[in-house]
Amino acid sequence: MKSGNVYKFLIIALALTAVASRLPCSAGTAGTVNAIVVYVKGDAKVKRAGVDAYSALALNDLLYAGDDVKTGASGMVSLATKGGAEVRINENSVFNIESGNRVRELLHLAGGQLWTRMLHKMATLDVKTPSAVCAIRGTEADIEQRSLLTVKVYEGHVDVENPLGKQSLTAGQMSTVSGAGSAPAAAKQMSASDKGDWQKGGAAKDLQKFLDKLAAAGGGGQKKLKLKIDKGGKTKDVEIQLKKK
Repeated sequence: MKSGNVYKFLIIALALTAVASRLPCSAGTAGTVNAIVVYVKGDAKVKRAGVDAYSALALNDLLYAGDDVKTGASGMVSLATKGGAEVRINENSVFNIESGNRVRELLHLAGGQLWTRMLHKMATLDVKTPSAVCAIRGTEADIEQRSLLTVKVYEGHVDVENPLGKQSLTAGQMSTVSGAGSAPAAAKQMSASDKGDWQKGGAAKDLQKFLDKLAAAGGGGQKKLKLKIDKGGKTKDVEIQLKKK
């Protein structure tokens, strides 16, 4: 290639790179899908990776690594993740979902409250907060990060850990962490007043259709994912065939 052509090629490449850096993430630019929005209410917004501004979040929206989501007063969002977790996010929350390795999924909760439910036995999720990391294993749990981190386990178990200590919580137990400079408090039994029900407002009407769309949008080769979902008050076994796009 002649030197003049090389120079022109470099100019074009740099220009395309600059333009691409300002484009929002989409199925064509963002890589692997991480989650799908299965419920949304009120003030809920997303800031795509590489984009400066937030935009309205809508039902059926796909989320990718690096996307930031926030809810305002009276806002709520529910997600189904590729790894098989249902995550409901309460009002006044800020979080980021990103891909982990083949086994783990990672969710950053900068502040606010979320509830998790694993849709199959192999699903696992780590929730990282400013105070500690909550390793969720086959569990229904409530994690709230305000001035104090509060972790409540309704089913299964959660390990709450930071550099100063670790607490392993089982169903019916809770723990708190005062901040990154404090170890997780010893596990204690939840009282009736400790238990919340805010998450009941974020249930998807037809979770199956969202799981089908998520499976179709995701990659990862040919494999089957077995889930348990609630339909009409009854538990139903669902098997989804994951395919490359």
